[in-house]
Amino acid sequence: MKHNLPIVKVVWEDACHDTLGWGDSPEKAKDFQVPLVVSIGFLLAETKQGVKICQSLTDDSIAQSLVIPRKMIQSIERGAWRCVKSQKMKSSSQSGKN
Repeated sequence: MKHNLPIVKVVWEDACHDTLGWGDSPEKAKDFQVPLVVSIGFLLAETKQGVKICQSLTDDSIAQSLVIPRKMIQSIERGAWRCVKSQKMKSSSQSGKN
């Protein structure tokens, strides 16, 4: 694997639909909560506007990418995890052991 992308945990507030079809009365609808989401992925980009992470990657492509606007982010945790090529990982995957 030629990438050395950090794995991050992003805690963010999301928009949502809280009714399907007809819902509560207008008075009952005043009570709501904004969903708090936790996403973990490889950090592809970080700008003033937000972050872009992905769930999976190969040497030449990514999959399941997610862009999270900066204003929705509560926190970003940069763990000690890294996507690195490890001889131990390579050896265990070749032998069929996990």
